Amino acid sequence: MKQETNQSAPYSFARCFNAQCLQASKCLRYLITENDTPNIPFITAVSPVCYPEDTNKCPYFHTAERVQVAWGIKRLLKRLPYEDAVSIRKHLIWHFGKTCYYRFYREERYLSPNDQKYIQQVFHNKGIADKPTFDRYTEEYIW
Repeated sequence: MKQETNQSAPYSFARCFNAQCLQASKCLRYLITENDTPNIPFITAVSPVCYPEDTNKCPYFHTAERVQVAWGIKRLLKRLPYEDAVSIRKHLIWHFGKTCYYRFYREERYLSPNDQKYIQQVFHNKGIADKPTFDRYTEEYIW
């Protein structure tokens, strides 16, 4: 069964062409090679001389599981009291940095499960019982 992978793999994400690998059907490095096109003539790849003898313990294996990521934080603070919203916003900018915060805000970058947990912890520390809700959610590969 051919697993559908995201066509927008980062240029620097190393591909693997080891078809004999026992984990190839579950490895994102191998699966994205099926989506490579002539539009990208140069790629990064795992060198064949580095393929491990025991492919069950491959150090280059990268699981091909999608995880739920969140996009957008525009509505995140709107339901909160103003003082809490300002305090949380400042805390998020301090933690993630101004550039990253605004990339989350404009949906240019997703919030990983760890980022979501961190924001949930900030809400909890502020005494806010509601779980943070983001603008939208998608299933993505973590490159």
